[in-house]
Amino acid sequence: MKNNLNILPYNNAVSYQLGLNTSQDAFILKSRRNVLFGRKISELKEKKLIWINNPRSKSEVEALSSYNNIFLNNVPIFITGCSRSLIPFLEKNNFEIMKTGKEAILNLSHPHFKKRSLKEIIRTGFRKGNVTEFPYSEETAARLEKFKATCVHGNEPQLKYLYNDVLLPSNRLFVFEAKNGKWLGAITINIKDQRKVETGLILRSNNAAKGIMEALIYSIFTKLKDEGFATWSLGEVPYIIYDSPKLSKEFLINFTGRRLKFAYNYLGLYNFKNKFEPIWQEIYTCGKPKLNLTTFLKAAYISNLSALIINKIISG
Repeated sequence: MKNNLNILPYNNAVSYQLGLNTSQDAFILKSRRNVLFGRKISELKEKKLIWINNPRSKSEVEALSSYNNIFLNNVPIFITGCSRSLIPFLEKNNFEIMKTGKEAILNLSHPHFKKRSLKEIIRTGFRKGNVTEFPYSEETAARLEKFKATCVHGNEPQLKYLYNDVLLPSNRLFVFEAKNGKWLGAITINIKDQRKVETGLILRSNNAAKGIMEALIYSIFTKLKDEGFATWSLGEVPYIIYDSPKLSKEFLINFTGRRLKFAYNYLGLYNFKNKFEPIWQEIYTCGKPKLNLTTFLKAAYISNLSALIINKIISG
C-alpha cells in the first residue's frame, strides 16, 4: 500500500477536497488513480475527524477508507456533497446518511433562458461589458485573489473546503469585464468528465450592476453547449430540505441551518440559481460510524462557518 501512495503539490489538485483543521501546507494523497486532497500528512493520525467533500466516485471513498483502516486506526469520516449515486455504496459500508441540500443542474440541451424577464435581465447585463475566458496563469490566479476582496462578502470570513476557493491549473475562469477592463464578475468551472462540468467560485463585485451575473452564466452556458458538454452544475444550496421526519437528526440539521440565514444567505443563493430553472438533485451528508451534533460543530469550525456567524453577530 505504501508504495502506491505519492504526495503531490497543491497546484496539482483537482476539485476533490479533504479538509482537516490545520494551518499546514496542503497535499494531495494519490493512490494509483484515486486522488485525495488534504493537509499535512504527518498530522493526520492526530485528527479526530476526517472531512471529505464532494467525492467523485466510490473508488475515491474506498481509497480513503482503506488508508484510514490501515494507517489511521479508523478515525471518524465525515462526507459532504454526496450525490445520490454514491448512497447505495455508503449504506452498504455502514455510513449514516442524511439529506442536507440540493444541487442545481443545467441540462445544456434545454432552454433554461426562455423566460422573457430573464432575457431582459441578460440584455441589461451585456450593456455593461463582455465575458472573457482567461487561461490559467500565476498572474491570473493572483488577480482573481485580489478581485475577491472587492466582491460581495469579500471583507468577511471566507468559507473553506466546501469548494475550490483558489484558481487551479485544471480550472477554467470566465470573467465579466466592464468596457474599461475592470472585473465585475467571475466564475470558475471544473471539467468533471467529457460530458459534465461543475462550478467552483461564483464572485460578484460590489459594483456589479443588475444582469451582469446572469449574462456571465448565459455566456458560459452557450460556450459549454457549443463544446459538446451535456450538463453544468451551478453547485449546491444547503438546508433546503423540508420533507425530513419531524425531530429527526436530518430535520434538526436543516432546520438549524435555515435559522443561520443571517450569516449564510442560503435562500438568496437558491433564488439566484432557481431563476435558471435547473434540475434540483438532492445532496447528502454521510458519516461513519455516525453523524452527530459534535461532528457538525467541528465541520462548522473547520469550514469557517462559525467565524462567519460570530462576525455577523458582532457586526449586527
